[in-house]
Amino acid sequence: MRALGLDEAPVALILEGTWWRARAERRRLARLDDVRESAFPDIHLGRHQGILVGYVCAYGAARAVEPAHVFAQVGTPLLIQIGTCGAMDGELATGTVAVPRRIVARDGLSPLYGAGTDVIPSRTWADRALAALARRGVPATLTDHLTWPSLFAQSDAMVDGWRAEGLGTVDMEAGAVAAVAARFGAAAVALLTVWDALAEGRTFLDPLDDSAQAALERADEATFEAALDLSAEAGERRAAA
Repeated sequence: MRALGLDEAPVALILEGTWWRARAERRRLARLDDVRESAFPDIHLGRHQGILVGYVCAYGAARAVEPAHVFAQVGTPLLIQIGTCGAMDGELATGTVAVPRRIVARDGLSPLYGAGTDVIPSRTWADRALAALARRGVPATLTDHLTWPSLFAQSDAMVDGWRAEGLGTVDMEAGAVAAVAARFGAAAVALLTVWDALAEGRTFLDPLDDSAQAALERADEATFEAALDLSAEAGERRAAA
């Protein structure tokens, strides 16, 4: 806590996996009050409805586990992963939000935190996330999910194999964050907007039509709003306890 420059642990840490860090920080931090950077660079703190929340852009498992570890260790009860994912399930359209109920953790880091083959995020918080997204009219669903270490190292054959395993979505951070949360007794939930249609061979490098682009942007905004809802609820639970 002294190293972070904190007098209290945030009730939630929101992590976002994105290349476009400056844009994401500008948009997300504008929604918080009393924003400041912690003594650890790139980790921001602010208040939502008076409740202290952390926010950090952390792309990839190796980057995400560090702030997740730090805040879970000092007592932050809820870690929320947002960002985008690829869909192996052809029924999941761009702009749908995947909320993993099971994560196959092949990120290379989760075993260091005691995780087995699978990591199970909090079902309670997953259900709360689905409800928060439904209030905003954004389609969302529970998925069996994969966390994988590299965006460009996946081949079509790999994607076919993942789909054959029954895995519907893939990202680069959620499994590792959930493993860290479990190690320190925190809860974890992920809200991941489908961007890539991997079953069709479409990646984020391929352009979207106007309708899909609009759906992606709506979901991107809704996931952060839902994360703030979950943070406020975590604050209420802490106060009640």
